Amino acid sequence: MDASKRAQQSLKRTIDILAAAFCLLLFSPIILLIAIIVRLDSPGPVFYHHRRIGKDSKPFNLYKFRTMVASGDDSEYMDYLKALIESERNGNGNGIPYRKMGSDQRVTRIGERLRKYYLDELPQFWNVLKGEMSLVGPRPHVQLEVDYYTAEQRWRLLVRPGLTGLWQVRGKGDSTFNKLIALDLDYIEHWSLGLDLRILVQTLKVIARGGEGSWARAEKHLPDKKGKLWNRVQRRRQERRDASPQELQHREEETHRQEVG
Repeated sequence: MDASKRAQQSLKRTIDILAAAFCLLLFSPIILLIAIIVRLDSPGPVFYHHRRIGKDSKPFNLYKFRTMVASGDDSEYMDYLKALIESERNGNGNGIPYRKMGSDQRVTRIGERLRKYYLDELPQFWNVLKGEMSLVGPRPHVQLEVDYYTAEQRWRLLVRPGLTGLWQVRGKGDSTFNKLIALDLDYIEHWSLGLDLRILVQTLKVIARGGEGSWARAEKHLPDKKGKLWNRVQRRRQERRDASPQELQHREEETHRQEVG
C-alpha cells in the first residue's frame, strides 16, 4: 500500500475519534432526553446491545436506544431475515427486497419515531470511539447474515463497519441482499476520504427527506463525477465471478495487507 493510502487511513481513524467524541458531547442533551423518554415509555433498560460481527470477523456489542419491548422474542425476525437471504438463492431472480420487517409488534411507540430518523443509533458513536466501528463503512451484520456470505463477500469483514455506508445512500428500496453487499464491496475497493465525505453528506440528505421511510420509497443517488458507479459495481462483480479461486485468494490477501498497513 502506498504512503498516500496509509496516510488517508490513519487520518480516517483520527477523524472517527474526534468526530465521535464531538458528537457525543454535542448531542449529550438529546441523548439524555431520549433516555428519559425511552425509560418512561415502556418498562425495561434504556439502552440495547446486539451482537454483531465486525472487522476480521470479531464480534462486538452494537449499542442502540431500546426501541422494542424488553421481553420481545426475535425468533420471528431471524426467520424473516433468513427468508430474505434465501429468496435470492432459488435462481429465479426474484429475491425479496432487503428491508426491515413490517408491522413488528415488538416496536414501542417512541421506538418507531426514533427509528425513522435514526435517533436510536446515536449511542453507536461510542462504538466508533472504541474502535469497533467507523463513521462510514459497511453496516455490521449479525452472525446469521455472515454465515451466508460467499468467499468474495467475506471481503466485507476486512474493514471496520460503519454508522452509514454506500448501501444506505446508493441502494434502492427494492435491492436484495447480494445487490447491497455488492455496493459495500465497491466501497471497499474504491475507498477514499472524499468518498466518505460524500456518503456522510448524502446520509444527512436522506434523513432530511424523511429518514428510513424515504430510504424505503426512493432510489438514492450518490453524486459521481462520471455517473458510472453502479456500472463499476456490476463490472467488478462479474470480474470476481470470472476469477479463479487462486486469484480471489490473492486479492483477499492483498486487501488485508493494505488494511493492516
